[in-house]
Amino acid sequence: MGRFRFNKKYVIITVIFALLLYVFIAAAPVQEETVLSLNWIHSLETAYEKNVEGSLIPFELGDYFGYVSEDGRFSVRKIKKSYVSLSDFFWAEYEAQDSDITVRNPFNETVFSIEDGNGYPFFLDSRSFIISNEQNSISLLDRNRPVSETSVDKIAWTYDFASPVTCVDAAAGLLLAGTLDGAVELINNAGQRIYFSEPSGSRVSAIFGCALSRDGRKIALVSGLDEQRFVLFEQFGATWRITFHEFLGEGLRRNVYVTFAEDDNKIVFERKNAIGVYDVKLRTSYKVPLDGEIATFGDSGKDGMFFFITSQGEFQKKLIGIRFPDTVIIEAPFSSANSFLARKDDNLFVGGKTTLASFKIHKK
Repeated sequence: MGRFRFNKKYVIITVIFALLLYVFIAAAPVQEETVLSLNWIHSLETAYEKNVEGSLIPFELGDYFGYVSEDGRFSVRKIKKSYVSLSDFFWAEYEAQDSDITVRNPFNETVFSIEDGNGYPFFLDSRSFIISNEQNSISLLDRNRPVSETSVDKIAWTYDFASPVTCVDAAAGLLLAGTLDGAVELINNAGQRIYFSEPSGSRVSAIFGCALSRDGRKIALVSGLDEQRFVLFEQFGATWRITFHEFLGEGLRRNVYVTFAEDDNKIVFERKNAIGVYDVKLRTSYKVPLDGEIATFGDSGKDGMFFFITSQGEFQKKLIGIRFPDTVIIEAPFSSANSFLARKDDNLFVGGKTTLASFKIHKK
């Protein structure tokens, strides 16, 4: 825990960021029935750690990372010294070739350590994994101890892939992975493959983004180049099949965002100069044109709204909200080289430069 000396420059940056967001968000209604109002705003340069209880929101913004409560108190606020893996449950900071890694919880308490991991930790679905340095194998850590107990974790299983892993997701005790050679593999909690597919359909067959529904029965992905396409797999009994696919044109030559939203009834995915929205119930795809590229994807509540941040240049960002399926309800530009976005219930957390702010989503 520590305090920091007053610095006029950081106060000015915070005020400018707050004014930009306030002018474009809080001062005006987003739609007739929806308004965002400011809860709090903090500079990460002057914030300090406190004893906090309750649920916490993980954040990573520029050179900073940590956890913040809904009312704006920081249980962890640190300057990054190396690489960081962060989730709702665990976090770890590690070097590129670090063999011993300490894993902590959002209250900055040591939970367990990883010895001779030979890779990089990541945390999904309340579980802890290690991806190898070559990114062609993933190991699950054995967590048969209470979360509160400090311990050295052992490897429960390791699964080897035929080529480097390009995207991962996890839910319902399953691990989903897409690879550079275009394979999609679903691994159960015992380390056994239960589904394999090579959707291809394009000249270049790599998987650029993937997501698994919360019940583990739907797989969404963006794959290939020339043309790139969106694909949805669904499980029917013991079998899986493609229930929808859409060619997206030239496509993006990098990892793309894909996520399930609205209790898995919507799928939001990145496409060139747009986002796509697929309605699982209506079996209909929508396209929302964008100016710029996705910088940060948010989360969806159950109110039909989805938020994300785009980048129009190195220092130009824009907070955008849509009402499903394809209506833009907010566009709020701000100046920053980096960005952060998260949502919890009716609170929206937005970050830029070294400033983190929270807004309340009101319905009128």
